[in-house]
Amino acid sequence: MATFTSVLCALDSSALASRVLRHAVGVAGAFGARLTVLTVTDGDPKPAEARLTTLLHTVIPPGATYAGEPTVQAARRILGSAADAILTEARGGFDLIVIGTHSQGGLRRWLLGSTSRMLLEEARCPVLLVPPGELDIVTLGPDAVSLHPGVVMAAVDPSEHNRRQLSFAGRFAALARQPLLLMTVAPAATSDQAAERVLRELAEEAAAGPVDRVIVRRGAVSAQIDAAAADAHAGLVVMGLQERGPGVPGEIATALLEAKDAVVLAVPAI
Repeated sequence: MATFTSVLCALDSSALASRVLRHAVGVAGAFGARLTVLTVTDGDPKPAEARLTTLLHTVIPPGATYAGEPTVQAARRILGSAADAILTEARGGFDLIVIGTHSQGGLRRWLLGSTSRMLLEEARCPVLLVPPGELDIVTLGPDAVSLHPGVVMAAVDPSEHNRRQLSFAGRFAALARQPLLLMTVAPAATSDQAAERVLRELAEEAAAGPVDRVIVRRGAVSAQIDAAAADAHAGLVVMGLQERGPGVPGEIATALLEAKDAVVLAVPAI
C-alpha cells in the first residue's frame, strides 16, 4: 500500500504557517517519514531558518520523538517564483509536499493561488493542501501522533486511470481507522450500478482496503464534489492529477471545492 518516506513542508510567513507545519509533522509522524521544512526568502537565509526552528519548537510537543529531527532550510530566491524554488528542492527525492492554501471561504478558490497552482501543475509527487480553518485532521501528542480526518473521500474520475490516489486514500483511512468513501460524477450514459462497480474494481486493483460506501452523482463536477464532501463530512479529499497536456491537471483535481476545512491530497498519476 502507498506510503510516504520523505515529506517537504513549504511555509511562508503568514499566520497559516503553524497550521500547515502541524499537519506536515503529523503526517510525517504517522507515516514514519523524515521531514524537511522549507521557506523561500529574498534576503539572508539565516534569519529565515531561525524562524522555522522557533516555529518547530512551538508546534512539536516537548519530548515528542515521532517527528525525528526535522531538517530546516531556507532557499534564496534569485530568479523565478517561490514555486520554482520549492519544485527544485522537491526534486531531491521527496514523495510528498505539504503547503497551505490562502483561499477564503473554504476551498472554493484553492487552486487559484499562483504557488499552489504551479505546484499542482509541475510536481511529480502528491501535494497536500492545508486550507485556513479551525478543523485539524492531526493531533500531536507528547508520545504519539493521531490522524482524525473523519471520512476519507476519494473523488475518482475512472477515465484518468489514476490508481495511486485510491492507494493513498486507503492508506490514510487505514492509519486513521476511518471510513473510506469513493465518489464519482458519472456521465448520463453510465448507470449508477455500473459506475459503482467500476470504482470498487479500481479500489480492489489499487489494494485500497475496505470501502465503506460509494456515491455516484450527476451534474457539474465541481458542484457535485463539493456537495459529496460536505454531506459526508469528509475531512480529507483525495483527488487524482492526470495530465491532459503539458502542465495541465486533470478535470476532477481542478474542480473548485467549497467543502469547508477539508484538506486535499492531490496525487499525480505517474
